[in-house]
Amino acid sequence: MKSRIHRRWWFWPAVLLSVVTILGVWVGVRGLMAKGELEAAMPIAATVKSQVLAGDSASARSSVKSMASHTARARELTSDPLWRVAEIVPIIGPNLLAVRELAGITDDVISGAVQPLADVASTLEPATLMPAAGAISLEPIEEAAATVGQSSKVVSAASERLRAINTSATVGQLTSAIKQFNGLLAAVGPALASASELLGIAPDALGANAPRNYVIVFQNNAEARALGGTSLSFALITVDKGHITLGNAVPAGFGNFAYYQESVIPMPDGVSALYGSEFGRAMSNVTVRPSFVSAAEVAREMWKRQFGTGVDGVISVDPIALGYLLRATAPIPLTTGDVLTSESLVPLLLNGVYTRYWSDNIGADNSAQDAVYAEIVEKTFGELSSGSLDPALLTSALTQAVRERRVLMWSPDEKEEAVFASLGVDGALPKSDVKIDKVGVYFQENVGSKMNYYLKQAVSLGQAACRADGKASYRIGVDLTNELPLDAATSISPSILGQYIREGLAPAVQRMLVMVYGPPGSQIVGATVDGAAVPLESFHDTDYPVAKLIVSMEPGATSKMTIDVVAAGASKKALEAQVTPMVNPTTISDLPLDCATVAVG
Repeated sequence: MKSRIHRRWWFWPAVLLSVVTILGVWVGVRGLMAKGELEAAMPIAATVKSQVLAGDSASARSSVKSMASHTARARELTSDPLWRVAEIVPIIGPNLLAVRELAGITDDVISGAVQPLADVASTLEPATLMPAAGAISLEPIEEAAATVGQSSKVVSAASERLRAINTSATVGQLTSAIKQFNGLLAAVGPALASASELLGIAPDALGANAPRNYVIVFQNNAEARALGGTSLSFALITVDKGHITLGNAVPAGFGNFAYYQESVIPMPDGVSALYGSEFGRAMSNVTVRPSFVSAAEVAREMWKRQFGTGVDGVISVDPIALGYLLRATAPIPLTTGDVLTSESLVPLLLNGVYTRYWSDNIGADNSAQDAVYAEIVEKTFGELSSGSLDPALLTSALTQAVRERRVLMWSPDEKEEAVFASLGVDGALPKSDVKIDKVGVYFQENVGSKMNYYLKQAVSLGQAACRADGKASYRIGVDLTNELPLDAATSISPSILGQYIREGLAPAVQRMLVMVYGPPGSQIVGATVDGAAVPLESFHDTDYPVAKLIVSMEPGATSKMTIDVVAAGASKKALEAQVTPMVNPTTISDLPLDCATVAVG
């Protein structure tokens, strides 16, 4: 019998063919099943996102559990020994290997990152993190920090494994799926890493291990400074194991802070020539340079010298940001009879109090105005720390305030400061990169007034290829309009009109200092004011070239400026602007640029 089987040469190829056929059918069926499982899992991701955004953490956990069952089954279907054997077969093998790796990575992400995040979602809901009775619970933050940190590591490792999959021989549909998943992880990874870093520093920042002291800077945008407004009021917040205590508001004036003949911190290169005696000497001018790092360092040092209190960080907020935050609160009554809402706060704080307290006694007027300001700070803080807030509205308001650079934070701790930078609240000078050149456009009121409540501003950006060396020519246009009424000299409070007599100006003339920071390595080559070319002094702030212009506008008048800049390199980039946050929003638009009009420098 044995010899007869051997003599039948066709027997072994037939057996091999049968095995290959069975293997092919087995792998094919399981592959189709795995594909179905992964395709069933993917739509659930959108459902989970909607449920999380709606605050329905219980449904999100259930959906993620369903999602995990699909990815686990896909992994199981692509991990049996026959599948592994088939991976060595030419042509189809690389595809099978890629499918197995994709299924495994997907399951790791779902089970190791998404599922734990869904389980902790209720801990991370804004309502859970809101202060209540002046305190923030630290336990949920600490629990969430561990989970988010581990999930971030899982996603990071998954991204590396996904990028390592060899797709040189995979079919288009599979290659596309891998690329799509890689893009998803690339988008989620940085956000998850930032969340991990933020939650990692939060307990210490909230006094988990030792009390923290923070100086709060309240800016007044009606009197513009490069970072936003004059720093006219301060307060100390102490945080101890999540319990928050607000000290009394301290006005910058009335002798509350000393004036120094020299800057209390070392001046960065170029700052002395650019800002002179305004930098580092007076508490009311800590925001004169458009860097919150230097502003915070000055405020911290002056506070320590004045009160002997060590400061663990500095936070800045302006009235427009406070107005945004009041969207999340109930109306707040004041002893003056006023009621604070998101609509009423800014008109009252930046204009109404100056009109109301208008007498021949400027000192008494200033005291009354500061008293209202202090009560607004106290009552607003009390409402925001009470816990009776709408979490969704508060989150939206805070996001808008951060985007507009109206909330800024600084810490002397490098790790904490790095987190603030990643969140965009560090108030840094404009940062250019390989794709974007970013200029800074900054304003400073120059009459000692509160007239910027009536100022409208617009910025336009243009670029063109005008040079033989390939470097782009940029033009920054700045329009300022004084919207004070024509009869402002008699109809507007002197507290608003400011020191026009001292400055030798007619009442209601807005005189503004405009500074344009070019990207490091660029060159400022020319400027015009109201159509006429003007000479420029050579200024710089560290490695930023700076153009400095001064313009005056009578009521109803507009002043138009242009500044021409030559880019540092020949690569084409987008052009963006970082602008002082003012009372009224600044419009930013495109500016057509004719090379025939460009300054050559």
